Amino acid sequence: MKKLIVIGFDGTIADTSPGIVYCMNTTAIAMGYTPVPNEALHNIIGVSLEQGFMDLYGMKPDEIEYAMNNYSKLYSMKGEEMILLYDGIDESLKKLKDDGFRLAIVTQKNKKFIHNILGVYKNIGEHFDTVCASDVDVELEKSDMLRKVCAELGIMEQDSVFVGDSYVDALAAQQVGMDFAAALYGLGFRSEEETKQYQNCRACLKNAGEIYTKLSKL
Repeated sequence: MKKLIVIGFDGTIADTSPGIVYCMNTTAIAMGYTPVPNEALHNIIGVSLEQGFMDLYGMKPDEIEYAMNNYSKLYSMKGEEMILLYDGIDESLKKLKDDGFRLAIVTQKNKKFIHNILGVYKNIGEHFDTVCASDVDVELEKSDMLRKVCAELGIMEQDSVFVGDSYVDALAAQQVGMDFAAALYGLGFRSEEETKQYQNCRACLKNAGEIYTKLSKL
């Protein structure tokens, strides 16, 4: 049985796409760019926000600092209000904790944002033993983040499973020798077929409730 379940935030615990797209589009429009539809977010799953601005709108590198600053202000005012927790996530997390599992969040969302969000959704945040997020002063790959939470909690990677919704998450888990569970209900993977290339994928989750029903049996 696994001891630690590490979970991504965007597309796994919550649907953050409405707020992300709103803040990106609002920023882009102010800079003279054409807005993109919500589904365009699937094209930048796994890349940094900076790269997302360049890929979606064709922004130039010298425009990114302004775009990032504007996005950050918008997200703190509006984006965090548009977060939608997935049905069944709170119940799954509570049951896992009751069964003695350790829980962690690994996300490339900014540390300030994720702690603000977990402060609002205290019933979600209280279930986690640790949170590893992006920091402006320290650049960590997602694989480094997985190693960090394992070291912090004193649990081996092979005794852990990472729940994520994209190929980036699957590869990060693979790189550290950790099992992976694909959230098919999230923003990245659209079908079980897409996950078959990852040998470390031990489960495909159709909804957030299956985080408990499937992972508690690994």
